[in-house]
Amino acid sequence: MKDSKNKLLKTAFELFALRGMDGVSTREIVRKAGVNIHAISYYFGGKEGLYEAVVDYVIDFMKAETKSVLHFKEYSEGIEDLTAPQAEERLLRVLRDFIDFDFMPKNKYVALFLLRENFYPSKYNKRFRENIISPSNEIILKCVSKITGLKADDAKTALLSHMIFAPTIGLWHEKDKFMKILSKKEPDEYIIQTAKELVERNTKAILNEYKKERK
Repeated sequence: MKDSKNKLLKTAFELFALRGMDGVSTREIVRKAGVNIHAISYYFGGKEGLYEAVVDYVIDFMKAETKSVLHFKEYSEGIEDLTAPQAEERLLRVLRDFIDFDFMPKNKYVALFLLRENFYPSKYNKRFRENIISPSNEIILKCVSKITGLKADDAKTALLSHMIFAPTIGLWHEKDKFMKILSKKEPDEYIIQTAKELVERNTKAILNEYKKERK
């Protein structure tokens, strides 16, 4: 019985990541999972209950992942006491770790599920925002504020933080295109390191203009 429940959860997770809850039927889920048609109702109360269970699964997975960017205490600790160069290194470290997480093959569906929730939020999106999105945004925001001298609650700081973080997400979103160009199925170490280098260069270029205002 436990095996059937786990099969349902894993199968639904991958299908929801690819097409969202509305794009997947319960019949397709049970067929791919190889379980009885009534299993979803029995274990989760219906498709929406199954989606909610997947949401909790993704949050728990990311919190347990050893390379996860969700070690918020480590990243957020003492930002206010950092110098501007130290805050910049902290920010670059967060972005590098995001790339590591997103480009690891085993995290493919997790990253895709998060991206889908970001663009097409479900009724459970608040959980993602409280557990994943808001804490990571706050770290980036505090680092940018420390680096530039702009106030953390300044609209410019929020926009600047978004401009810095967006390319990191964009690289993952478009990775299939350059995988195809390079005739590779999965990103290798060279691609991952190149992605980190380009994100770092882009981030430093954006920040340099604002760092001048501190002088």
